[in-house]
Amino acid sequence: MITLIQYINILTRDGKSLLFRNYGSSDVDRDLLAGFLSAFSGFMKEISQSDIKSTATDEFKYFYTIIEEILIVVCADLTDEDAAINTKITTIKVKFVEEYGKVIKSGEWSGNRTIFEGFGRELDDVILGEIKVSILGLGGVGKTTLLRLICGEKINLEYQPTINVDITNYDGAEIGVNRSIMLWDFAGQSNYRALWPSLLDSTDIVLLVLDSSYESLNPTKEILRDILEKHYKDTLVIGIANKQDLPNRLTPKFCERILSEVRKDPPIQVYDMVAIDPNYREKIRAILRDAISKVYQ
Repeated sequence: MITLIQYINILTRDGKSLLFRNYGSSDVDRDLLAGFLSAFSGFMKEISQSDIKSTATDEFKYFYTIIEEILIVVCADLTDEDAAINTKITTIKVKFVEEYGKVIKSGEWSGNRTIFEGFGRELDDVILGEIKVSILGLGGVGKTTLLRLICGEKINLEYQPTINVDITNYDGAEIGVNRSIMLWDFAGQSNYRALWPSLLDSTDIVLLVLDSSYESLNPTKEILRDILEKHYKDTLVIGIANKQDLPNRLTPKFCERILSEVRKDPPIQVYDMVAIDPNYREKIRAILRDAISKVYQ
């Protein structure tokens, strides 16, 4: 995970922190930071509501902007591009004004900082971006059904092939993740597979789905070898052995052993699944939550 921003602080002109988010790898002395930022107050009086200014130290570059009596200060690495940081700050500023602009501008804000706590989710989405989960596998193995199971939607037992790719926004709060999740459901037909390498770009997690039969296991092994290992070797892949309710299904352990012939380290963990059964909803959500915790630990 690459983050352009080390940390962000939303604070009052006198240095009182209202909301702080640390995205860097090191701890930040917030009292020292507040004192340091308060030294900028003289400069901030000279900037307009639309300006984004910056200043640098030996270690970091600080960007700052103002909304009425509120300051937004962002710390980035010296090597980060100003344009990329400014774009994120502008987005944050727009979202902040949409949510809190009226109450601050009206003078009705009492100074209670707890009203800003909910904005942390907005900051995470802007700074870190949405989590992209790609659901990959042959046609007919139950990828779309699995997506509906995750989202809590009604399961359609009639097979309807996906065309190219379907993208669904999922609120990560439902599985205890403070981020938005984009679920990409890939069409499994062979004529669409040439598009997969480019569509998989920026994927954080792959759910590799098979119907637990010999007929799907070997082609799924080829997908792993020819696409994921070739182009996305470092992407976390989770195996889903779907349709375990049908007769003569392969066990998850057997599928795991065959797939491990391609990806040995770390081996792909495979889970049993019946995507048409709502009783499996909590299981797939727990699998997804655990996968996200591994990627963003």
